Amino acid sequence: MEKVINIQQAQKAKKDPIDYLSDNVVLLSLNENFDVLSANETFLKVTGIKRDDLDQLNFFQHLCDELPDYIQDELSYLLRQQKSWNGNFAFPNTEGNASWFHTNIIPSRDENGSYIGFNLLATVGKSQQSMITEKETTESWMKAIFNDADEGNILIGLDGDVIEFNATAYEFLSWYTHKELRLNESMSHYFGGSFSNTFKALFQKTKNGQKQKFCRTFKNLSGYEKVVDMELKPVSDSTGTIMGVILNSTDITEEVNLERRIRVSEKKLDDIAFINAHEVRAPLASILGLLNLLDFESVDESGKLILNHLKKSANDLEKIIHKVSESTYLTNSDSNKSA
Repeated sequence: MEKVINIQQAQKAKKDPIDYLSDNVVLLSLNENFDVLSANETFLKVTGIKRDDLDQLNFFQHLCDELPDYIQDELSYLLRQQKSWNGNFAFPNTEGNASWFHTNIIPSRDENGSYIGFNLLATVGKSQQSMITEKETTESWMKAIFNDADEGNILIGLDGDVIEFNATAYEFLSWYTHKELRLNESMSHYFGGSFSNTFKALFQKTKNGQKQKFCRTFKNLSGYEKVVDMELKPVSDSTGTIMGVILNSTDITEEVNLERRIRVSEKKLDDIAFINAHEVRAPLASILGLLNLLDFESVDESGKLILNHLKKSANDLEKIIHKVSESTYLTNSDSNKSA
């Protein structure tokens, strides 16, 4: 399920729209009625629409005139079903013609998973080949930013400011810092202490094209800990120019805790195997030895019967101890193989 909350923030804070990475990229936020909530500078430049008029703009009423009827019908049906759409879209331009963009439109949801509208991301097509290239670039950005709720993603500009994020990233930073993740805020605002310098160094390497992957334990203000796999990946446009950085984070606390419990269990199995092999079997071996010595003593028939029962019981106990030790060893070995 896609979960993004920049639309909700725009509704609450009424901030200026974000300026996207490249000047050939259009970004729109639409509410559930397909009214335009926000747009970046590229959209305003291409269409000539004024920012003050955005709140009176509707996607279907004002922006779909250049599309064939069958495309409009397909687009309308999919979006009203809260499904994604991608294809070539013609935005009206200042010359009264149409500028074609490869466009991805996906449903937006708040942090509770409730549907609240759509995000539209489009890249200008200068030729058929550029449309294909821009399509691949755009889709890679969209997947990175708006993927499922298991991963947190933050798109960061080269200046270190937040450009876009999904709900999982928002929830993690709220848990960690008790601060609200905001558009256009510097990432250094959220990472303090020694990690702040580490993050800056890793971010600089990523800006130079080097992917950075690391694991870190975060402790929030309440003292609770989470173990997080993190990756910084450079984002390039269709020409290969690095335009920003994506911070990807995955909570692996449960996996790490499970691994720790497995290690504790393996230690207990080792202890059981040692106790069986040494601390239990040693006195049992002494008992068996003493019972064998009694064979050379004069014992009446009643005593021999008791002695034979004792030997049988001692031998049975030795077999059980050997079986427990063997099972413990095999279980431990299997755990090590699967770890």
